[in-house]
Amino acid sequence: MSRGAIGFLLHPGESPDTVTAAAEAAVRCGYRTWTTKVRPVEDVAEHAEGTDLLVTLGGDGTFLFGARLAAPRDIPVLGVNRGRLGFLTDMELEELPAAIEAFADGRTVRQRRGMLAAEIVPGDGGGEDGTGEIRVLVALNDIALKSPEVVVVRLRVEADGELLGEFDADGVVVSTATGSTGYSLSAGGPPIDPRVRAITVVPLAPHAVITRPIVLPEVTVVEVTVVHGRVHVAADGQYQGNLMAGGRVRIGPGPELTVIRCADSPSFLRQLRDKVHFGLPLKPADRAPRDRDSEPQ
Repeated sequence: MSRGAIGFLLHPGESPDTVTAAAEAAVRCGYRTWTTKVRPVEDVAEHAEGTDLLVTLGGDGTFLFGARLAAPRDIPVLGVNRGRLGFLTDMELEELPAAIEAFADGRTVRQRRGMLAAEIVPGDGGGEDGTGEIRVLVALNDIALKSPEVVVVRLRVEADGELLGEFDADGVVVSTATGSTGYSLSAGGPPIDPRVRAITVVPLAPHAVITRPIVLPEVTVVEVTVVHGRVHVAADGQYQGNLMAGGRVRIGPGPELTVIRCADSPSFLRQLRDKVHFGLPLKPADRAPRDRDSEPQ
């Protein structure tokens, strides 16, 4: 059977020799291979046609970068963990050759992940540099608007044209289900299984007691307008520019990403327990404090 190619996207700190065994496994399975590290944007564009799989080797940041390149080109992505947390990249390097063989045999699981598409509109005042250019970007985890200083900003948030809230806060994060375990979680948002078709809107340190994060359908179009102050805009943690009062970001559904996982990959709940110790007691059961009444007299 005729097969396409498998590409390897390496973190800048990784050596091409790291994927030698995996590349040899791919060739044995009938695939061509290519590797990129120095000019990934150009290389992915050049090899996109005919590529059946993109393997990212690094941390979650490398996976997010690869996802933004691969999803618009409908290339599935497999993440290998070489970072510290590895929430998005649950496979270790030594498991990769076997994973490629499983992919070739159709024994892997394809999981769909929704992404965000954001349109940055500077407004009449332009950005901080005075330009009025409209920019479009995509994100797998989140789009964040945040005050660059210790100063409260006012943000008006609308969902499908209806007012969601006008927040005096440090900023706001709009997250996918995949990104709900990232910045959104640390800001008080709920963790959401990535199989759920949802997004979250999480105000950052809002000056209102009853303000809470909200979960919305992933088809919702969220528009955030800067009413007062200025904010930094970031996509998947990458700085995209500043917005002044009158500027806005329109966030809606983006391309879909296909994530390749092995049959024995850890579940979402197991990852929550293993990676962020979600739901686990502060002390093991054998070290839990005894009831006072059970103490010897």
